Amino acid sequence: LPVLHLYVFDPVWHAGRTRLCGFPKTGAIRNRFQIEAVRDLAERLREKGHVLNVRSQLSTQQCFEELCQDYSINSVFAFREICSEELRVEREVREVLRKHQQGTLSLFWGFELYHHDDLTFDPKRPRGAFNSYTAFRKRVEEGSAVRASHLETPSFASPAIRWSRGDAEVPSVQRVMGSAYRADLDPGEEQDPRAEIRWVGGETAALQRVQHYLWDEDSLGLDYVGATMTMDPAKSCMRDRAMSKFSPWLAHGCLSPRKLYEEVKRYERERRKNKSTYWITHELLWRDFVRFGSIYAGTSIFLLGGPQKVQPNWTWSSDRERLQRWIEGETGFPFIDCFMRELKTTGYCNHMGRETAGWFLIADLGLDWRMAAEWFESVLIDYEPTANWYNWTYRCLPAAAKVPADRLSSLEILKWGTQHDPDSTYIKRWIPSLSSLPGTVAREPWRLGLNDSDSVSADGLRVLPKSGKFSVSQGPLEALISMGFDQKDAAMALYQTWEDADAAAALLLSDGANEAKMDEVAQDDDDLARAVALSLGEDVSAPPRQPGFRYGVDYPKPMIQPVSLMNTEQAEDEARQHQSRRDQQIAASKRQKGSGGQSFQKPSWEQARREWPAETPTAARPQNRRSRGYEGSGRNWNRSAASTKAESERGERGERTQNGRRWGNRAMGG
Repeated sequence: LPVLHLYVFDPVWHAGRTRLCGFPKTGAIRNRFQIEAVRDLAERLREKGHVLNVRSQLSTQQCFEELCQDYSINSVFAFREICSEELRVEREVREVLRKHQQGTLSLFWGFELYHHDDLTFDPKRPRGAFNSYTAFRKRVEEGSAVRASHLETPSFASPAIRWSRGDAEVPSVQRVMGSAYRADLDPGEEQDPRAEIRWVGGETAALQRVQHYLWDEDSLGLDYVGATMTMDPAKSCMRDRAMSKFSPWLAHGCLSPRKLYEEVKRYERERRKNKSTYWITHELLWRDFVRFGSIYAGTSIFLLGGPQKVQPNWTWSSDRERLQRWIEGETGFPFIDCFMRELKTTGYCNHMGRETAGWFLIADLGLDWRMAAEWFESVLIDYEPTANWYNWTYRCLPAAAKVPADRLSSLEILKWGTQHDPDSTYIKRWIPSLSSLPGTVAREPWRLGLNDSDSVSADGLRVLPKSGKFSVSQGPLEALISMGFDQKDAAMALYQTWEDADAAAALLLSDGANEAKMDEVAQDDDDLARAVALSLGEDVSAPPRQPGFRYGVDYPKPMIQPVSLMNTEQAEDEARQHQSRRDQQIAASKRQKGSGGQSFQKPSWEQARREWPAETPTAARPQNRRSRGYEGSGRNWNRSAASTKAESERGERGERTQNGRRWGNRAMGG
């Protein structure tokens, strides 16, 4: 029988709007990716002598009404879907076929790694399989096998049909979105210079990415960290090449998870088998967990209380102004804002960014999480309904156990920021207004406001407060004094360099102190500064230097009261050391490209993971001031005996739980 290949750009998906907030249901970024994927499919079919028919600006139901009028249909083939809106479309198609006495709708499992029929349990009656990801993983791995990807390869023996009603060409983003299109939310086809890659839709680009990441660059076994590896101190998921970036192609059906699984296994045989190759297969399995878990959960993943019927002892807020600040990356917390700005610009941020943004939105802002899930649905390039909505209820909704207050409680945004981005490189990439600040301050800019200092000088030095009062840590100060520097000068230099002892020593040994004093003069009296410059023989015709960073102007102050963790500088140093050692290991391995490396033993790896700290750093302790320092007032200097007592958000170490559910490291995007 002849075959008619069909793709429908149904306005329900491509031009529709979300229910609560009215966001475009599919934003411009994902629409463009889908259009590229359809064009690629059309070209690949053409190479086989077949043709792809495209319809737009009519519903799937209307399209099949016309199809039944023009043809006698033997059977319709499509992939199975899970969620309610997709199932509604399936019902409508079945009803059209029944009404016209045409063939049947035959659906196939193809999105998942493990085939539904190979599971040892029925997802509708799972007998505990979805109590946790670990329970699901053990049930699947012990009794199921991944089917061979070649079974998915179609046969092109039948002749193809070109439908006369089909569109002359694949439509544009503006055409498929209609009135939902917003130019300000469309970054266009050019890659943002800050983004690691620009995704191009289609199987051709997907297979090229697999070839490049696994085989050309050897990144899977060397650079890969994975979407959910947040606790290994040697691995930062905020670095380039740390993520495979396969998720958009997997979500759109451009890349078969079974084909990717086979490539990973081949990589293990021919290159190396290690924690990274194990971890990527684990994350493929996570996709199955949320997919099959959504069969069991049903429509509860779209309800405010989720499958667990969470009812916090506080009232959810629908404050759109607060939501908009979160969307725009203007919360005043750089670790959250860098991810939200990346997401809006590229349609992607890593799992850690999505998860911590979700915790912050629920636990600290108290906002209705469904509004945020709708934003993710609109903007994510790798959106898939179960991956988005199930993850919000499973991973983020337990944060509702906290009571939103005026003080930051989601300490992960500080702990993980310190561990994964110790120099704030990633933060500065997406928030360039913070680029002149030292790493610690760029991650916690509220430190600038602790001592009446709201700016830094043009050369990056912190300006001494006008009150003359400030404090510095005792250890670095004593180190400078032991080098022979004056106590007062050493304290001032330490303050100006954010307590970087090496930078302070360099400042004291140079003319930097005089330059810093001149910066202070320039701030108070520009004319006097020019006179001083003239007396020093400097060119006063040059334009004045731009003012330094202005806290609260160049970057917003926090929406709620911030905190700072104890021993941040020490944690930064430890992260740098761990990551530096890993960089050296990667460099050595790349010099020996093709070697098998060390063998990987899964039981030993799982045991090591259990000995790591809690997967969310519940033992992290905030501080409001730097402890044990010096205070200066005018010319009188006195050792300060006062120190701020560290506060503990929670006394216990271990994992956060809500209704017995483990807050583990699982993926919203990969």
